[in-house]
Amino acid sequence: MSEVRYDIENQPENPKISKVPTHVKERNLAAYEPKVVSIGPYHHGKPPFVSMERHKQRVRDKFIDGSELTLQDYEAEIRKVVKTLKMSYADLDNLMILDGCFLIEFLSGPSNFHKHFPTNDPIFSAHGHAINNSAVMQDLLMVENQIPYLAIKTLWLTSGKEIEREVTADSDVISDVISQWIRSGVKEPGFHMLDTHMVGLLKMGERSMQDKEVRKRCAFELYQSNVQFKKTACYNNMHFDKETGILTLPSIIINERTSTTYLNMVARALTWTTSTTAEFAIYARLMGTLVQSAKDVRLLQYYGIIVNELSNHEAVVDVIQEIARGTTVSDNVKNNDGLSYRSILLDLNEFCQRRVIRLRKVLYLWFSNLWETHFKTPWSGISLIAAIALMTLTGVQTAYAILSYKKGQ
Repeated sequence: MSEVRYDIENQPENPKISKVPTHVKERNLAAYEPKVVSIGPYHHGKPPFVSMERHKQRVRDKFIDGSELTLQDYEAEIRKVVKTLKMSYADLDNLMILDGCFLIEFLSGPSNFHKHFPTNDPIFSAHGHAINNSAVMQDLLMVENQIPYLAIKTLWLTSGKEIEREVTADSDVISDVISQWIRSGVKEPGFHMLDTHMVGLLKMGERSMQDKEVRKRCAFELYQSNVQFKKTACYNNMHFDKETGILTLPSIIINERTSTTYLNMVARALTWTTSTTAEFAIYARLMGTLVQSAKDVRLLQYYGIIVNELSNHEAVVDVIQEIARGTTVSDNVKNNDGLSYRSILLDLNEFCQRRVIRLRKVLYLWFSNLWETHFKTPWSGISLIAAIALMTLTGVQTAYAILSYKKGQ
């Protein structure tokens, strides 16, 4: 395939996939630049994405091999809709096929990856999805990193393939929106993926973003809900016991070398899958949730989970948060025991909610008993109030007498 070329100057006056203004981008360049994959023309061909471009070509070839058509057939269909989209980039049809095939496979969901891709694939294997899915999704929601839905739908319908996506509790909501839109044939949900996110079409049927969110409590907040902490020697003993309310965690020594060492351990976990690396990634994410302030550090230090060799507790928070930010694995990455970051949070939330319910029941029974015993008749209530008033006055009188005696001395 020939190298893709773009005539940026000949864009429409009001393109639907626009560039971020320079004065805006300069404030935080990292927020607008993709990290893993480039989609569309603006970042295509840049050095950081060369290896991913080769991977997208393999994805495109696998997608086309699954139909009875040739690359030229797809190019012909894409050329028809390029004019409709009023885009005027040179060789845009080739880029739409390359990026469109990648998005179709990515949005098909991890349940279909193993059918077409090797186990060591950086994106479409179980490990690749767990490690890189969040980073890819972040790239796909950048304003300069889009292609129109019309290109995706044209490729999908041209292929004649059935949509095999299986909607599960953990599946991506945007993917479900797109797959349902292609099935139904109704008006597209926005112009591209960022549009879908912006216009609020993340809710489909009974599923919503609230269904996917899990409340994250810091260590001190958990302690207030009667969660206890216990130190263990290794990562594979990390767990939460819902019956006893004990969260067992390995200890971590925080000093000047911790950040560098642990960030490299995180990098190892992102590139090499074993039970230990999965457990470490879960631990790093969990510690980032637990340690939000100095009082969390003091609490975990009391239990021996944090060993602080720095000058203050706030510095410990900074180190742990830096490690957690570098851990980009999915919430659902599991170790050999089926434990994941998300499952621990769900168990902690369930325990805290059960405790609130139990406390409400105790208070209800106490007030019910108090009412039944002392307020069943008006005279019982008056007697109780009189007794309380008498005890209060007696206490005040005693305190006054003691103070008067001391003053006389």
